[in-house]
Amino acid sequence: MPFLIRKLNTAHTLGEEIRELRRATGLTLSELEERTKVRKCFLDAFERDDFSALPETLYARNYLRIYLRALETSDVDYFMKRWEEARGTCDFKGASAMPRQRVRHGAFTVANRFVKVAGVAAILVAVTAYIGNEVRTITSAPPLLVYGPEDGAATRNASVTVRGETDPGTNLKVNGQKILLNANGSFETDVSLERGVNVIKVEGAKRYSRSATEYRRIVLEADKSTAMGPGGTERIP
Repeated sequence: MPFLIRKLNTAHTLGEEIRELRRATGLTLSELEERTKVRKCFLDAFERDDFSALPETLYARNYLRIYLRALETSDVDYFMKRWEEARGTCDFKGASAMPRQRVRHGAFTVANRFVKVAGVAAILVAVTAYIGNEVRTITSAPPLLVYGPEDGAATRNASVTVRGETDPGTNLKVNGQKILLNANGSFETDVSLERGVNVIKVEGAKRYSRSATEYRRIVLEADKSTAMGPGGTERIP
């Protein structure tokens, strides 16, 4: 039995050939919809070469095969080959008939560079923030609390006791004299007074930090020779 090899007809589109084949049978799209159980809009899309109106490729291929068999053509394989060439897609691609675009190698390079730059920038921001925080911590003045004496107090004693607290490791000075701290950062020292107003300067600083300074103004009301014992301070009215 001789085989007839049919050449692909590129003079007409696939849809035009299918439409001519249907008209030759005298059947309408509505009649074929009833016969094939394939929706009329899909049959019409085949005839208009409207691939975007068709479902996924796997389903569209099966619908076309059913449609061609309903037209009782012996050239099913021919039309299926035409359809594959015209559509240019496979089972797992979308229904869009838009041609695939080749992604340039440079696009990946640019994207990778952007990601790298963004990552480096994020690291730099984090490092800068960390360093800034450390610098602020190092350069910030240590806390300094002076519990006594009260600022503006008057006394008949020849000396007062300066008491307070700061961070351990702080270099503390009272009127320029270095004071040793206790393990918990507390301190206590006696300061001699002169007749009249005395300004006591308490200053604390760590290495590389700013200084924290507190002042106490104390009034000595009597000569040192008439000084009373501890507890003789009173508030200036």
